[in-house]
Parts: sequence; C-alpha cells; structure tokens
Amino acid sequence: MLIHIRFLRLNLFILLLLVYKTNSKLNLKYGILRRTPNLAARNESISFRPRTKYDVQKTMRLMFYKNNTKTLEASAFDEDYLQRGSGCSPSDKFAIVLHGWIQSCADEWSLALIDRLSFYRGGCVICIDYSVIASTSYMRLYTNFENVTGAIVTIILTLIKNGFDVKRGYMFGFSFGGQLASAVGRSLAPQHMMQSIDTCDMAGPGFDPIAVDHSKAGKHVQCFHSSRDKGTFVYSCHRNIMLGSCGLAQPSVASQLHLGSHGLCVDIYINAFDYPFCALNTTPSECIAFQKVAKIPADYTVGYEENFDNRVTGQIFVPTSLHYPYNLSKKELKLLAGKR
Repeated sequence: MLIHIRFLRLNLFILLLLVYKTNSKLNLKYGILRRTPNLAARNESISFRPRTKYDVQKTMRLMFYKNNTKTLEASAFDEDYLQRGSGCSPSDKFAIVLHGWIQSCADEWSLALIDRLSFYRGGCVICIDYSVIASTSYMRLYTNFENVTGAIVTIILTLIKNGFDVKRGYMFGFSFGGQLASAVGRSLAPQHMMQSIDTCDMAGPGFDPIAVDHSKAGKHVQCFHSSRDKGTFVYSCHRNIMLGSCGLAQPSVASQLHLGSHGLCVDIYINAFDYPFCALNTTPSECIAFQKVAKIPADYTVGYEENFDNRVTGQIFVPTSLHYPYNLSKKELKLLAGKR
C-alpha cells in the first residue's frame, strides 16, 4: 500500500512537472514581462523607475546632423538647443531616429541610416539618444516605456513650437524604438500627424499580443518585419513588409549570426536605399497573410519612400538572399516565383 501511494505521488509530480514545463514554453515569449516579480525584483524596479517623463528627459541627448555632419549634441531637457548652432531650420525637412534596447545613436546602423537619410532626403536629422535607460535590463526599459514616449513627444512638440512642420517630418524606429515611434506618433495625432513613419522589426516581447492600430501613428506608416522571436506579430501598419521567409526569418542569418534575423532588418532597410529589394506579387504558399495582401505594380521595390503611394497598402512579401546586400535580382526573383 505504501509503495502504491509513493508511486501515485511520483506520477502526480511528473504530471505537474510536464504541465509546468509545457506552460512555460507556451508563455516564454510574453510571460516573462507580465509575471509578478519577486519582492527583491519589485523593489529594484521601483527604486530605479524615474518619477516622471522629465526625469527621463534629463538623461536623454539630441544629436543634430546636417549634410551628414554632426552639428550639435545637446541635452533633451534644454529647450534652447535650436538656437545653439544646430544648423536646422524650420523650413527644413526633419527626420527623427530612435534606437533600440542596449543601443545608442553611436551604433554603426544609426550612423549609416543618418548618412543615407542625409543623402537621399536632406534636411535635418535628429537622433534621440536614450541609451542611459536603454543600457539597463529590458524589464527596466519596458517599465519606462510611457516615460520615454512622453519625453520624446515633448521634444517633438518643442520642434513644432519653433516652427517645424510635421508635414515635412519623418520618424524611424528599430525594435524597441519602433514601438516608441508608433506610440509617439499616436500621442501627437490627430492634431500633429507625422507625415511618414518607418519601423524595423518593432519589438514584440512585452507589447504583444495586445492589438494596437499602428496606422494611427502617422499619415503613412510602413513596418518591416524580419524575425519570429523578437519582432511583433501585430500587423496593423499601412504597409507590413514581410522580409525573407514570411517576415519570420532571414536566410542571411547563416552568414550573419551576430546580427540574427532581428538585427538584419535594419541592415536590409539601409541597403534598400541603394539596392532594389523587389516584392512578390503573390503570397508565398508557405506564408500566411494576416492582413490583406497589397496590390503592387510590376517591379515594385520596398524601402524608404519619399512620395508614399497610397494605392499600395497591406502585406508585402519580399524574399531576401544569403549574402550582402541581401536582395534578390529580378532574375532570381522570377526563378523563385516559378518554383512556388
């Protein structure tokens, strides 16, 4: 009898272990940021959390660029930076660049994007550096999301107050910065509707699966998707560009392991300024369309778009290649389409 009871207890323990393990796997992506922290972690988060967006803004820096030359670095908390030799004029086009977690405006991709925006778009480029907060744990950064958003909104409202026109405005955000770009745009709207917003593999953990209408963030919002593990599964932008394999993985991850499918998104976006990334005119058989598929003209390419074509909206599938610059030629694209 005693042996039988012990055997039942062992089976029950194994069953509970299997249930717990299965549940842990199912909730790994989203559960980490939603679970109740232990007392020590809770106290740590509370002690770190800035009290207001103004405390956050004091830690942020603004990097101004004209003609791909850094003209000024200033505290985001000082409202007189526009009078301190930034070289930016209210009559200029202006672009806002927002980096991600454990990144800054000094990252290689940030500087490369500023270079391409300066060459193709012109005007003033402003990279908002919040690396003091972004260098901490993702959990700490996530708890400050509303404060960082509010601080960036205040910065853009200061630009508007000084004569800058959102109709000439553009905003780019990568990963966590992509979620910020959308939140900032939605906070400014509808009174100040940003002309165009592009995001690259907008962060998913902590934000999904909550449905957000990212199309409300700007007049033209296009979002590039590249990974299944770090990117969002909310596809509500005017355009959702699914890179590589259904927007979930990039073939080039095999040769760029240090970047991963997530990090490759911003490299692909920057390369698209100079190399054609052609879209398929049908949904690949292995992919699922979660949004209407865009009707695209022949030889349509994706990337930064100065004059947004309102006729092209929905999901767009863009295969990518194994090696730099990660695009496929028209011939390769036709061969790929023929195999499907």
